[in-house]
Amino acid sequence: MSERRERERAYAAEGVVWSRLAGLLPGAEDVAEVQGCWDIGEQEAGLFRLVDRLFELGLSVDDRTRAELAAMAEQWGVWDQLATDIVDLPGFEGRLRVVEGLEPVDGADGLALVPWMRCEPCGRVLALEHRRESWGSLSFSPVSYVVSVPDGSGTQHVLDAEGAGAVWRALDMVTTPCRKAE
Repeated sequence: MSERRERERAYAAEGVVWSRLAGLLPGAEDVAEVQGCWDIGEQEAGLFRLVDRLFELGLSVDDRTRAELAAMAEQWGVWDQLATDIVDLPGFEGRLRVVEGLEPVDGADGLALVPWMRCEPCGRVLALEHRRESWGSLSFSPVSYVVSVPDGSGTQHVLDAEGAGAVWRALDMVTTPCRKAE
């Protein structure tokens, strides 16, 4: 499949998730506003509105929905601004934990891993891999998503963050083994 087609497919799949997330809001007006942000290409504004309304209404979200909100925020470059709110949304945190504010773990070649999500039953961890800048801070955007598998061999799956749908593939790599086992 061509890169363009793959990006179109990934965008369409993301649109389905967006619509499901917008549908969390009980009012048709709120749903239309958030969906309208997607339709006009204002995803960042739509995410802020969605998370704000979820808080204002005290709506509970499950762990998978919280992870999808985190992935969507990461995809659209606002995870750093919405992280605390997404993590603090009311609701059950069970099988899949989304975290923020953990210390990065420095690795080779000036890269650092920041733990982001963990599947509690199987222990898989999804981390954001950032470049350590010359002044010591981490790059704004991750260069890759790293899924660590607790199989004793140190298995890690690394997905280039620039790849079409990479954040969604990484999320699936963390959760699919446990979902299939159910």
